[in-house]
Amino acid sequence: MTLLGLIIAILAFALFGFANDDHHQRRFGRRPAPARKRRMRAAAWAAVAASLPPAILAQGWVFGPVLWLGMLMLGAGIVFLSLNLLPDTSRPLGGGGKRAEGISGRVSHR
Repeated sequence: MTLLGLIIAILAFALFGFANDDHHQRRFGRRPAPARKRRMRAAAWAAVAASLPPAILAQGWVFGPVLWLGMLMLGAGIVFLSLNLLPDTSRPLGGGGKRAEGISGRVSHR
């Protein structure tokens, strides 16, 4: 039950992330339509609520909400790192002949 709750929490925060224009464009190559953003946010909130019952079933009413909050934090962290550190899928690998920029934004001279 704990794993199910964590998967639902990850799904919730992935939906929140993809409802963001920049993350959606980086992964899918286009910005989401306003109606799609509303649907993704509504589904994300539903997934946040749906991740509570597995935690309650796993740990009861005393420690279940504590587990739920922990799963939400872990899910948010996993999605945050995934959206910001995994390579973009909308751009071809290799960079198209441009030199790679470092973290500071300056062009690296190799």
